[in-house]
Amino acid sequence: MKGWTIVAMMVLVCSGCLHSPPNYPGAGGNNIDPADYVNAACPDLSGRYEGRGELLDGDATAQGWAKTMRIDYVFPFASNAEAMTFMSAARSEAGRTSYPKYGRVTRIAERSFQLSVYYENGKSASRVVLLEDKNRFVCTGSHGKIIWGGASKGGRSEFGPNTTDSMAMLYLDDQGNLVSEDSMQVHMTLRLGGIPTGTAKHFSKYRFKRLPE
Repeated sequence: MKGWTIVAMMVLVCSGCLHSPPNYPGAGGNNIDPADYVNAACPDLSGRYEGRGELLDGDATAQGWAKTMRIDYVFPFASNAEAMTFMSAARSEAGRTSYPKYGRVTRIAERSFQLSVYYENGKSASRVVLLEDKNRFVCTGSHGKIIWGGASKGGRSEFGPNTTDSMAMLYLDDQGNLVSEDSMQVHMTLRLGGIPTGTAKHFSKYRFKRLPE
């Protein structure tokens, strides 16, 4: 019995070796350093785009049930209340939630945009997206990307505590389509001893086709 215990502990320690570092701006290591881009311009994402984005790449979960994405979800919400406003506009009188017909992005300052979304049910919603915090929102140039992310306050599973970090980015492809990428890592540990047991990862990439004005 003692032999199996030692083997089990070795397996747990080795799996902990696969515990990936955080992958958001400012997390150190090979991650992007906001200080390197403090004076960089932000790309102008202005345009009219399809409201339903198609999956270009993703993990098994995205390939299985998240093959499309709503354009109102790819820009960060300032609060839960703001998110609920958009959810309410997307909901029909019958209680069904519809995809946006299209979204319009308008640049109103160097680091702020207005997002207006028009739904199949005839409703619409609009909000101003502020990206002024240069330590959180990193712009890599006028023809580059807008990148943000961070760490969660932590959570728990049936096996023990875990922490989460995530990163998202927006940019235009060579055809002027809006591209959204996101990734997330859940770092898991055992309840007893706090031994790292590995990292679960998620990633996806969507394209929202540009529409004529």
